[in-house]
Amino acid sequence: MSRLVLDRLWPMLLGLALLLAGALALEGYAARRGNAPIRIAISDGAGGIGDEEEGPAPAAAESPPVSETHARARRAARRAQLDVAVPLYEKALAERPGAAALEAELGALLLADGAPERALPHLERADALAASPWTALRLGIARGRLDDDAGAERELRRALALRPGFGDAQIALGTLLRRRGDVAGAVALLEPAAQAGSNEDRARALVALGAAYLAAGRRADAAAAFDRAVLFAPARAEVRLGVARAWLSSDAAEDVQRAVAVLARATEMAPDVPPVWATLGRARERAGDLPGAAEAYDRALRLDPSYRYARRRMIRLSLQTRDVTRARREAERLVADAPQVPEHHFLAALAADRDGRDDEARRAYRKAIEVARGDYPEAYLNLGNLEKGAGNRAAAQASYEKAIAIRPGYGAAWLNLGKLHEAAGDAAKAEAAYGKALEIDPGYASAWLARGQLRSQQGRTLDAIEDLKRAAAARKGYDAAELSLGVAYRRAGRVEEAIAAYRALLERSPRYVSAWYNLALSLVAAGRPGEARAALARASELDPDHVPTRVARAELDLAEGNVAAARAGIAEALELAPADVDARATLAAVLAAEGDRRGCEERARQLRAEAPEDPSVQALGVRCAAARPVVRATKTEAP
Repeated sequence: MSRLVLDRLWPMLLGLALLLAGALALEGYAARRGNAPIRIAISDGAGGIGDEEEGPAPAAAESPPVSETHARARRAARRAQLDVAVPLYEKALAERPGAAALEAELGALLLADGAPERALPHLERADALAASPWTALRLGIARGRLDDDAGAERELRRALALRPGFGDAQIALGTLLRRRGDVAGAVALLEPAAQAGSNEDRARALVALGAAYLAAGRRADAAAAFDRAVLFAPARAEVRLGVARAWLSSDAAEDVQRAVAVLARATEMAPDVPPVWATLGRARERAGDLPGAAEAYDRALRLDPSYRYARRRMIRLSLQTRDVTRARREAERLVADAPQVPEHHFLAALAADRDGRDDEARRAYRKAIEVARGDYPEAYLNLGNLEKGAGNRAAAQASYEKAIAIRPGYGAAWLNLGKLHEAAGDAAKAEAAYGKALEIDPGYASAWLARGQLRSQQGRTLDAIEDLKRAAAARKGYDAAELSLGVAYRRAGRVEEAIAAYRALLERSPRYVSAWYNLALSLVAAGRPGEARAALARASELDPDHVPTRVARAELDLAEGNVAAARAGIAEALELAPADVDARATLAAVLAAEGDRRGCEERARQLRAEAPEDPSVQALGVRCAAARPVVRATKTEAP
């Protein structure tokens, strides 16, 4: 019986072995190509709608050119000479207006160049002249990249109605549904797409399906889909690129490492393809390998100096690593290459802003807004931050309000507007703005923190504690929220809870100086000065120039009657920060302890004029009144 089964199965086994050998041969061939260029069509792992780096729409079969100019335009487009191809297409259209092929090809070219707003009217005219599944597909991709999700879905479903089982449209629509949160709908559409078409078509569909599985939390199914995609197209670097981008869509650190590994193999297969290196740079950024990311972006830019995506990422990376000179140089290149792109002026503004060149940054933000025809809320937000830092409160408020007018749901603009009101002393308006930010996004940790800190300062400690708990819950490892929660507990008289909060924070972040300092204050309030001294010693060890720690230590010395040590400590603090209010208030208290009531009161008057609301200043009246004149013995002459 086993012999009979074997006789029937051996042809199938032989066929599978041949398929596997062929796949391995293809992969080996790809590896042996070395530096020979491989042409790939770049799209994201889910159909090419709305990725950070947009690839070309899928290509339709070409009809004969309608003119010699059309033929020349096609040749330039095939050579990726877009600066030549686009004017030639426009000339061909002027010679042959109403040519559907010209409109469709120019629209596709502009879409591939990352200009969906310019592509859309050409694609619409092409579709009106000769509707086809391809024009509907490209219209769907263009509308998706312009954030018109409803219009994109309408066009993609029309493409499928015109051509049932149209794999490219299924992939694009499945991707769109996944990004809109309809993961089940995406899976239902992509599973059959992954079962039909050529090996390459199935590989692309499997990449999109894997991304949908990943969004649904089906990690094992996602990994299996990605593995199958690579088996169907082992020599196609674009498939691995799509797999890597799908893994990068996850927040899990292990998935970022998977992406890095996939991209490392892709760079071996296609060492001369800039998008592979650029995506590797992005993956290394996510993994925290900033030098490695810079190296990958540099490689992409050496291969293609006109590659704007890599240059934009390099600017942001340079700003993150405080290499402002590099950021400014790259931004100037971007603006020179494509001044019609608002983001390029925005990045130039960020570089100038970080470099302290306020006037230059102001001009660049305004230029970004001008090029965007006023529709650039992020530029208005940053311009508001610049004006706030420069002390131009009215201009800052106007910029924040403009950002909100353009995008009413812009939580960051509401948050910054609230902070502006708070700095001006208008607590009611500040709280209202923070509340609006939280209404827009109940998980906005920074807004919970800002409102909690405001309420804590107002003495509304119960409300503050709830807000700060929400901030800590909304963002894992949010040190600032946990620190402020401890402060709120202490202000509420819940000293032991404050101590527990600080100790929990320090267990995770043992080098957090402010946490050691605030722990010491709570330990003092709990009547445990010895432990407080140990906490202050740790804070001083981490930051010897931390003035609040020096002031707190001087206050401990005063409380223990060691006036000489207190004077020496506060003198050192004032050398570091001569204008520090708390240090000056403690010096006044030292004078009182030395019996110099007049000196204490004189300094108290100065401080009340400068900071009347400061608690340490308000306490000086009692401290000066408690001064005891020092009685010194005088010599008497001997009889």
